[in-house]
Amino acid sequence: MEDPLNRQASYITTILGSLKDRHIENGSELYAIFTPKENLKQAPLMPRQEMTDISGEENVRCHVMLKGDYEVKVDLTSDTIRDLRRKLSNESGIPAHVLLYKGEHGGTLQDCGINEETTVPFSLSSFPDENQNSMEFFLNDVVPSVQQTQKGLSAFLSSLYTVKDKHSGEGFKKVNAYIRKLSGCNPLAQSLYQLLGRNESGSRTQKIAIVEGLYTLFRELLPSLNKKRGDKIIEDLDVFENAPVCWAYLISKAEKESSQHEVFAPICLTSQPGVRFCDPVHVPGLPDVFEREYVLQKIKDGERIPNCSAEILTETSMWRATDVEKILLSLPPSIKTFPVWVSYGLVTGQNFQIQLDETFAKMTEELKAYPHLTVTPPLLLKDVGLDGPRLVLLKEDNLGVYIEKAKGSPQNFIAFDCLAGKHINVNVDELAHEMRDTRSDQTFMTTRTPKEAILVLVDSSSSMEETCYDSDDKMTRLVAVKQLFDNFITRSMAYDFHHVIGLVKFDSSVKTLHTFTETLETFKEHIHNLKANGRTALYDALNHGISELEKVGQQFPDCRLRIICLTDGNDVMSKTKPDDVTTKLIRFNIIVDAIIVGKVDNHMLHGISNATGGCCFKPETGTAGLKLFEMETVLSLEMRKPKEKMNPSSITSKSVLTTLFAKNGYDEQPEVSLPSELNSKVTVTENSLKKNIKESKSSRFLEKDKRILEELKSLHCDPHPFCTVLPLESDFTFWKILMQGPPDTPYENGAFELYCQFGAEYPVKPPLVRFVTPVYHCNVNSVGRICHNIFDRNYSAHITMREILDAVYGLLIAPEPEDPLDSILAEEFLTSREKYEQEAKKNTEETAGNSVDDMEQKLVGEELTKKFTPSHLICPLTKKMFIDPVKNQDGTVYERKAIEKHLQMQRTDPKTNKLLRRTDLKSDTTMKKMAMEHRKKEYLETSV
Repeated sequence: MEDPLNRQASYITTILGSLKDRHIENGSELYAIFTPKENLKQAPLMPRQEMTDISGEENVRCHVMLKGDYEVKVDLTSDTIRDLRRKLSNESGIPAHVLLYKGEHGGTLQDCGINEETTVPFSLSSFPDENQNSMEFFLNDVVPSVQQTQKGLSAFLSSLYTVKDKHSGEGFKKVNAYIRKLSGCNPLAQSLYQLLGRNESGSRTQKIAIVEGLYTLFRELLPSLNKKRGDKIIEDLDVFENAPVCWAYLISKAEKESSQHEVFAPICLTSQPGVRFCDPVHVPGLPDVFEREYVLQKIKDGERIPNCSAEILTETSMWRATDVEKILLSLPPSIKTFPVWVSYGLVTGQNFQIQLDETFAKMTEELKAYPHLTVTPPLLLKDVGLDGPRLVLLKEDNLGVYIEKAKGSPQNFIAFDCLAGKHINVNVDELAHEMRDTRSDQTFMTTRTPKEAILVLVDSSSSMEETCYDSDDKMTRLVAVKQLFDNFITRSMAYDFHHVIGLVKFDSSVKTLHTFTETLETFKEHIHNLKANGRTALYDALNHGISELEKVGQQFPDCRLRIICLTDGNDVMSKTKPDDVTTKLIRFNIIVDAIIVGKVDNHMLHGISNATGGCCFKPETGTAGLKLFEMETVLSLEMRKPKEKMNPSSITSKSVLTTLFAKNGYDEQPEVSLPSELNSKVTVTENSLKKNIKESKSSRFLEKDKRILEELKSLHCDPHPFCTVLPLESDFTFWKILMQGPPDTPYENGAFELYCQFGAEYPVKPPLVRFVTPVYHCNVNSVGRICHNIFDRNYSAHITMREILDAVYGLLIAPEPEDPLDSILAEEFLTSREKYEQEAKKNTEETAGNSVDDMEQKLVGEELTKKFTPSHLICPLTKKMFIDPVKNQDGTVYERKAIEKHLQMQRTDPKTNKLLRRTDLKSDTTMKKMAMEHRKKEYLETSV
């Protein structure tokens, strides 16, 4: 019995044209792709339907591509295009789903402009009549002829995605030429050129050509049992797992390849913008292709086609554009232009007969030059300014594509999961934790050079079972230490320091629980499993810490070394002497910070901390303990002002260490180290621009500096109404910023100093912006660090300094307690808003009481007095040039913030005493434009 699916497929093939209809003649060259039957999508069964609802008295002529004309009876006032297609299918025997009409579809046939005089064109296509999703080429919907692993399929699709993003356009021609040379497979090269060279999609057949073609190419590039090169053998099943290595090799070798024969002629497939040809034809004397219906209309109207050589154009004058017809039948309707390779016959391919000398290890070396083809460790994705796409392991057997940082969540990023066929939101720390759990050992590995190595020593002796802070608090010391450690790890991950951290517990013995790692999530399970037992071998633990940190110091000479000791008391039974271990710590340049919990004093540990340049803390409450690890200067040494260390030779006995307590006592918080540039002289933007614009025209002026200069120009001509920018006189890449507190907030009577430092990687990475003036705010920590997504996940090189100033100023108006730097203040904001605002107002009065004008006068007073400003550009209230001018009903112009502040106290115009409301004020764009023009003229002058 005949298979109905085979009959249907044969029927569709006949409808869409025989080999002759597709202009395939004797001697034509065809390429056959062997692929599993799972890749062949069956056309829907469309049996011939008898029409039971034929109605209508009007005749409409329909012209079907390759098939000719058909007369169809319709009702123009009620039938739709869908009805017409169904009736045409019944009349012609052609399945309705392959009849494509490109005109207007809405309403009735009459609404579409169709009448009995109209010829309605239908083209033939088995492709869906819709635009293709650009991500379809990267979905896992093609089964390779040779089975591949799950991880291999994900690696193949994900690496193809990254190559498309990083090597598309003209730059891909050399790679395509090299692939064409190695393979001799023109369908593969053609399909890759469309996808990667032109950044277009293609047909499913082309996708199959890419999958099967690249498998064959990669198989020949990689060592196999038949082609051994070194010890490494890649099994057939694992070929696609090594797709990134193959791409890196191809891209590298293609650098020396010529692309002279990668020449393509674009063939337009549309008769007018957006409308595909139905019946493409040629006319005498012209190379252009026309729609048959268009030419017939010209003949009917007796009009000539410009430059056509036929004196009298007739229907017999035109002939079918078979080259265009051939392409139309092979590609989906969404493709409007097809690039035809014109160098056929000039290139001889190797037909996959490839002889390589390189070992697999040598091929793998090529990956280093292409970060987007190297699997990126999750924690590296935290780096601000990291460009996607990057390859990242989503599971042990699934290689996905990192796209960008997620908006609204600092720890998350957006990835494309090719196996699932969708974008997903991934937590960096959870992913790092999950992937590191797959290791069989605790080898110290790092994805970036650490700036600081911290070894945490946790006391697990039996005394840690005693209560901690006071008699009313039943929390044990060990539980308190676990809480402190949790907070330390959580805050360290949030700050994303370039740290590696190790964990050691000590009681009667000393044991490393976790060697140094960046993956901080893995610590929590170790610390939570600790039980109190035994004595307190504190000095032995410190000695053990020296040997562990010494290894890191040897590998990373510039890495700061630190021990954080969490303990409740004094040493019991250590073999190591405290003075000896202190001398050793100083010689190895290791700083010891100690946090003592419980109602005990430990003057010896205090002395060791101070002697090594560290701090010793003794929190009296749980809140005070947690607040320690809210401090950036406790989490990291980077912002801490260095303390003087003792000379090792002066530590001659234990008493030298214990007597330090009387002099220093316990520390409250470490001192902050501020940039030395804050002590340098600043200048007004006008003078800085005059000085640097001339220098910017020299070749030694970096692109980074040019961008900073543009930002400075922008803020000079259109200043922020609440921020004054003052660049350093000697270095315009460092700015002081004076910010006026926003009205109607606890900060409204304050003036805050900030600094902005543009690093070497700006604008790829954001500038460093911090408060110098202490501010009581849940999104600003004690050393002025600001938590806002514009500095991390939402940052891009296009973000302007105006946007950054707006973001920081906006935080003073609306704190974001859900994303805090100070969780204790965030809790206060959420539970006791009134208290929070009272404390913020009190802190503002104490630390930010000066006005911006006074601060500016103190910093650049002499320069301000030298400036000339036309009187019509000066606000009568501020006595300064307008920034954000508004005018009242009478046309009097004021600076917005000045008049609004005046109206808070008096509801009358300051000049006329007439009633004035805020709603009466309108922006004065003319005055603003004049002020901006004047400011521009200021820096265009050539001398300071």
